[in-house]
Amino acid sequence: MLTDALTHLADALQLPPPWHPAFLLGCNMLIAILIVTVCFLLSRAWMKPGLAQLLDKLDGRLTDETARERRKLASHLAHLLPALVLQAISPLLFNQSEHLTAILGVAVWLYLYVFIGLALAAAITLVAKSYAHLVPNPTIPYQGISQLLKLLTFIVFSILIVSTALDKSPTLLLSGLGALTAVLLLVFKDAILGFVASIQIAVNNMVNVGDWIEMPKYGADGDVVEIALTTVKVRNWDNTITTIPTYALISDSFKNWRGMQQSGGRRIKRAINIDIGTIRFIKADELEQLQKRQRLQTFFQQQDVLDLLASEDVTNIALFRFYVQWLLRHHEKINQQMTLMVRQLQPTEVGLPVEIYCFSADKNWLNYEAIQADIFDKLFAILPVFDLAAFQRISSRQELPAKH
Repeated sequence: MLTDALTHLADALQLPPPWHPAFLLGCNMLIAILIVTVCFLLSRAWMKPGLAQLLDKLDGRLTDETARERRKLASHLAHLLPALVLQAISPLLFNQSEHLTAILGVAVWLYLYVFIGLALAAAITLVAKSYAHLVPNPTIPYQGISQLLKLLTFIVFSILIVSTALDKSPTLLLSGLGALTAVLLLVFKDAILGFVASIQIAVNNMVNVGDWIEMPKYGADGDVVEIALTTVKVRNWDNTITTIPTYALISDSFKNWRGMQQSGGRRIKRAINIDIGTIRFIKADELEQLQKRQRLQTFFQQQDVLDLLASEDVTNIALFRFYVQWLLRHHEKINQQMTLMVRQLQPTEVGLPVEIYCFSADKNWLNYEAIQADIFDKLFAILPVFDLAAFQRISSRQELPAKH
């Protein structure tokens, strides 16, 4: 019917019969362009906003977080309508030219493959982004999985595009890739190793986003901010970013502080080096003076301290060790349910180390350092009371002994 109408129009315009095929072809192309343009405008004006609203309802809790991904997915889907309409009307408009119909068919399929692939990639990104916001501490390496799925999408649609352009079967192209297997393995080596490592990391729950890890080999000391297919990003405490190959977390060793963060406390393990020359027995009158000190009265009422004083020989280092133990036992910010001890280590050329081993109940870094500093401030200040001195190398404030 359309062809007859255009033929009558050509006759009305008094075009020579040899020009009729060209006139019909031009008119059909103008009609096709007009229809596709109208469909494109309609899809941009109505279909894209409609798809965006539908995705908003499906992903309503993340309206702001995934807005960009939803708009991109809706835009790619809106491109499909004009191509599908052109695919449907091509046989009707260009039935007089099978060659042109075939070319348009190939072009439309190439267009469809491109935007279907982009839409799938956008959908994968949207799902990964939604999962990241809905699950505060994800244990699944969603970033690596999404990148792998997008890579597979790219490979599949690249094969479809090439096979359509060359008019060859996709299976024929895949069979020809056998000789390129070694090259492909080399090209995608990092992706393959990263994918395997991601699976092992997820199965063994070795590291998650938000974990504090240390990996001196790569200069990493901070929180994990991203676990991707081939790389893991760590934000160090100086706000620099360290990038580590994902498979390095399997092949190399690293320290994960998650156990400390999930436990009841953070360990304090520090020693004071006591000058061995100040260690001695305490006389009876000195003990009486110590017991009269208001700061130490509660300490001397403890049963273990009374048992110590009942012995014949009491050293100032033993009394100091008992005092440190008592101080920690009565410190409100020390976890009393975890290991707590004060011990002597092997004497060295820099004195006798008296080590404190306990756990702070507060695991926050700033609070932890404040608790630790407060304890050692008091210990250094109380040393002279027990007639002890911390060992330190001679400084400009100390006088060298006179030579004779």
